[in-house]
Amino acid sequence: MRKFFEFNSIRSRMLAGFLVLTLLIVLIAIISLYTLNNIRYATNIDRSINQLQSNTLILIKSDDDFFDIGATDSVYFKSHYSNYIVKRDSLNKKIQLGLTVTIQRLRSNATSIELNFATIQNTLATYNQKFLALEGLLYQKGFRDYGMEGQMRLHAHQLEHIPSAISMVDLLSLRRHEKDFFLRNDFAYVIQLNDLAQQFRQKLVLGKNSLALQHLNEYVNYFNRLVSIQTQIGIDSQSGLRHELNLLTDKLSQEFLSLSEYSSREASTTQRNAFFYFGLLVTVAVFISLFSSFWLAKRLSSPIARLSRMMNTAIREHNVKQVDFSLNNAAQEINILTFSFLQLIEQTNGQLKEIEKKSSLLEKGNEELKKLNQELDSFIYSTAHDLRSPLTSLLGLLHLAKMESTQPDLKTYFDMMESSIHRMEDFISQIVGYSKNKRLELAPENVNVYLLISEIFESHRFVEGASKIEMLVEVKDKFPFYSDRARIWILFNNLISNAIRYSDTSKVHRYIKINVVINETEIFIEFSDNGVGIGIEHIGKIFNMFYRANTKSKGSGLGLFIFKETIAKLKGLVTVESELGIGTKFVIQLPNLYLKNAGQSTLALTA
Repeated sequence: MRKFFEFNSIRSRMLAGFLVLTLLIVLIAIISLYTLNNIRYATNIDRSINQLQSNTLILIKSDDDFFDIGATDSVYFKSHYSNYIVKRDSLNKKIQLGLTVTIQRLRSNATSIELNFATIQNTLATYNQKFLALEGLLYQKGFRDYGMEGQMRLHAHQLEHIPSAISMVDLLSLRRHEKDFFLRNDFAYVIQLNDLAQQFRQKLVLGKNSLALQHLNEYVNYFNRLVSIQTQIGIDSQSGLRHELNLLTDKLSQEFLSLSEYSSREASTTQRNAFFYFGLLVTVAVFISLFSSFWLAKRLSSPIARLSRMMNTAIREHNVKQVDFSLNNAAQEINILTFSFLQLIEQTNGQLKEIEKKSSLLEKGNEELKKLNQELDSFIYSTAHDLRSPLTSLLGLLHLAKMESTQPDLKTYFDMMESSIHRMEDFISQIVGYSKNKRLELAPENVNVYLLISEIFESHRFVEGASKIEMLVEVKDKFPFYSDRARIWILFNNLISNAIRYSDTSKVHRYIKINVVINETEIFIEFSDNGVGIGIEHIGKIFNMFYRANTKSKGSGLGLFIFKETIAKLKGLVTVESELGIGTKFVIQLPNLYLKNAGQSTLALTA
């Protein structure tokens, strides 16, 4: 073994040192990976627990906001839709998914913490059941003109308008008991209202006023049902479903706190053990490395140091070629390495200079390109703003000129000027829309397609000829539709505006049909009209920029180009069928981002 290290070769002399260092590195790597894996596991579990706890607190806060604010929102009772409900559903899905993923990450020996997670899942399921029951009662109860409260008020107002039924004073007394109950939650007012209503019934029976009697009975019936619902919801903070939700909220907080404390202790213990073993290993490795380094230095650095001194001497004496580089006990590779290294350094310096030069040019080009893109965006928006301001002023001046002009011939010119200004404004809007479509990323959200189409129809209600076109819309939405609402608006707005603009005025019955089918992964849109149609020679070109298929077109030729670009941005497909004098049909297929945004666990939760 000793003779092996006597060879005049760097390889043989460094082999032993490298073998020792390699073994140390492998050992450190194995232990480091093991300890880091334990730390990462404990940290991830602790982070997941904290995230679940945070999301649960936000869920509870969202529920409180719904009961405090959303439960008095007329829009909610009119459409049974509330942003608070949407937010809490999204949070609930996230919590359920987080619980499932965290439990799957648990190791097989983590029985205690798994039981804690199971307890939290059960408590959360009970909390959601109670919330849904309470939300259903609130919706059933209604508010103002909606639900049972709306029906009760309706019958009360009907009693007011029936002559000789119940005097206004008696009716006000009846309604005062109603309001006193809902303000003070005292059942004495319920008894008083029913007693007073019984007296009125007797009078109405004697007076044979069946209509008033019917409204009175319905009023009292709805009141008593509202009292029952209010009792289920909770007369005070210590009763009803609200009280049960508060208890479950406290229980969830306590369970998460206990779980978080347990997880933190486990993470701290794992980290302390890892630091101890890792520190011990590093200490041993440093000691062995110092020993092996000293041994290698004695074997290798001494000849290299001697070579360095000889090279310095040769440089000082300017007699490099005559220097003898043969050193006793030095590796033969040292001489070759010296000359090769000098040549390599020389070549490397030249290449580095060339690289630095090209890198500088490339960086400068990138900066100029970035600056040009920013200037282009700024130019588009600045130009749009600067062009719209004088156009708006021109419209105002035209309006004044129309009002003050007494020459009927000028009205035609004024109308032509106003039409040209509107076309310019539309062109500017389309340019800005195209820029935004290219630059902005998708922002998926829940899109109510029917409501969106209705809004666009309403915005075109005063367009010339729109009132004579029948709008036929059918939406089959078994699943929610998630996509970029602004871009979906662009698609329908382009189709509807073009259908109105190019409707066939010679036809008695003009229509626009929109059939929408939404499934779990896609949306299919069939848009058809019986307008003037598009010639077959134009079908392949209508999506080109600035192309106009109709010689009478007053548009910019950008509408369908932006339409096609928006379809491409949404990763969809579109086909067109048209015949002159018959009409046009667009078939659009777009991806539904419902599963990506809402999660598949929604189906099991809402089933």
